Amino acid sequence: MPTSAPPESLHHRIFRWCSFGLAVGAATSGIVLMGIDALGRAITSIHATASAAPLVLIGAAYVCLQPAVRPHAMELVKRLLLGFAFLLWGYVQLLPPGATATVLGDIVIVLYVVDLYLIIRTHLRRDDWETP
Repeated sequence: MPTSAPPESLHHRIFRWCSFGLAVGAATSGIVLMGIDALGRAITSIHATASAAPLVLIGAAYVCLQPAVRPHAMELVKRLLLGFAFLLWGYVQLLPPGATATVLGDIVIVLYVVDLYLIIRTHLRRDDWETP
């Protein structure tokens, strides 16, 4: 006999829809970014905002999704590292060149490296080699 899923709470639905809306916005803004590049506007002031938007939106979408999917603690840490790396990377796009942008860009690199390290470590500790 098939079991039915428990009814979704309003909280769960709100986080799912927010995540979906932000992800659609990210994909759309990514297409706009490519259009700006195709029009040869890659060096204009609008480009910084256009390049930041998909990064910030997809990072926010991923962070917003986490309360809805409720991963285990370590998985949540990895997911939040990834989401916040995208948010910070988007913010860095808006900064003028300089020491602050460089340091924050380096923090983004470290967040990505730590996130992938944790993913690799998790896989290497498993016996079945299935995706966790």
